[in-house]
Amino acid sequence: MNDYIIEFKNVKKHFQLSQGGFGRNRKIVKAVDDVSFRVERGATFAVIGESGSGKTTMAKLLMKFEDITEGQILVDGEDISKIASKDALKAYRRKVQIVHQDPTSSLNPRKTIKEIIEEPLIVHKMGNQKERMDRVTELIQVVDLPVSYLDRYPHMLSGGQKQRVGIARAIALNSKLIVLDEPTSALDVSVQSKVIDLLKKIQKEFNLTYLFITHDLALVKNFADYVIIMQRGNLVEEGRTDELFLNPKQQYTRKLLKAIPVIGKEEQAFLDRIQLDDHTISM
Repeated sequence: MNDYIIEFKNVKKHFQLSQGGFGRNRKIVKAVDDVSFRVERGATFAVIGESGSGKTTMAKLLMKFEDITEGQILVDGEDISKIASKDALKAYRRKVQIVHQDPTSSLNPRKTIKEIIEEPLIVHKMGNQKERMDRVTELIQVVDLPVSYLDRYPHMLSGGQKQRVGIARAIALNSKLIVLDEPTSALDVSVQSKVIDLLKKIQKEFNLTYLFITHDLALVKNFADYVIIMQRGNLVEEGRTDELFLNPKQQYTRKLLKAIPVIGKEEQAFLDRIQLDDHTISM
């Protein structure tokens, strides 16, 4: 078995935008431009960048919501650009699931929590009614919510609780690869750390691989194993998280690090040592 569950090989995603009357002028937007990286099994791999950096487009390419312009994306050694039939796409979606940014908009308000978590099991024809109910009951407890919540509707839950439901739905099919698309950005700061702790627990329990899309370097520091930094569709820096935080080589990365909000003197002292005019950090 390949040690890498995801491989991006010189991936490009370009969009054509029409300008002027009747679309006579066309502008090419390079949302992802010749990006290559590999993700080890069981790791948390963070893709960091500001708005417009291409990180969300990369998640869409991996989920097959968009097709690549050039290059290859391999998942478990399979070239996903060759997935053509509905059945093949359905089988792929069972392998790769996503936790969306906004838990409120990602949950159907007309369905109970039980129905929301059960839905992927029904779509993929997994188990009979009793087996599905047993699985749903197990999942709601895995994400640390009471079983009684299964009869509730999304509007009856807090933001953090709704995101836990989204996580339960994402792991329902025993998928080994989960795309986390800014999973805490819509939550209060006090709730974010609890959701991250839950994701860590679930990852260890189910041997999951996370592709973590975020703009928040502060969250990444104690969550991700490996980081790539994106800017305007380009990969500008990559490395193990601890190494990148200690010795960022690119000016753009150092600026992102300097912008991290801090709450303690030790953190502030560390950020103060980051130099923006050269390629070193004085330690």
